[in-house]
Amino acid sequence: MENDCQPASQAAVVGEALGRHAGRLRAFVTARVRLEDVDDVLQAAAVRAIERSDSLRDPNRALPWLYRIHRNTIVDLWRQRSSRDRMIEDDEGLDGFDADGLEVQGDEAGPSCNCGIVQAQRLKPAYASVLALIDAGDATLSEAAEILGISVNNATVRLHRARKALREAMRDHCGVVNVQDCLKCRCVYEGCCVN
Repeated sequence: MENDCQPASQAAVVGEALGRHAGRLRAFVTARVRLEDVDDVLQAAAVRAIERSDSLRDPNRALPWLYRIHRNTIVDLWRQRSSRDRMIEDDEGLDGFDADGLEVQGDEAGPSCNCGIVQAQRLKPAYASVLALIDAGDATLSEAAEILGISVNNATVRLHRARKALREAMRDHCGVVNVQDCLKCRCVYEGCCVN
């Protein structure tokens, strides 16, 4: 198919793809955000997709392109929450940890510092995106591969390299490489790991 679409027709292509894949996109978002945020994320992603419709190079690849837009919208929501959470008082920031310093699993638990998130965002985009999808977003390797437009084997290798790069970046930046050490991280007090 030729890619000589005018911007108005590109927006129509994107609008049609949003309608055709609405169920899949809703399921993708619902699996990654709180139920009360689903409609807001879907609306924000739809607006972004229409506004950026001229960047869709191949209309036949609209679904992976839409997944990327929705994923980026979700990541932006997480970043906003992370920024807001940093303003919580220090004693409230430790609620996600038990007495041994191990992270508590559950909806209310959260990291004690922002280093991992910030250092992951500072990695090269290929690594940051696979970490955001799989480690932060709970996507499977096959889902991440589809969204990123790569093979599952490539996603596996990329994830391994991204995790190694993140450990090295955190070790170099603040010496913290695990949740237990987050309680001792100087970045919480120095404020150097701010988005």
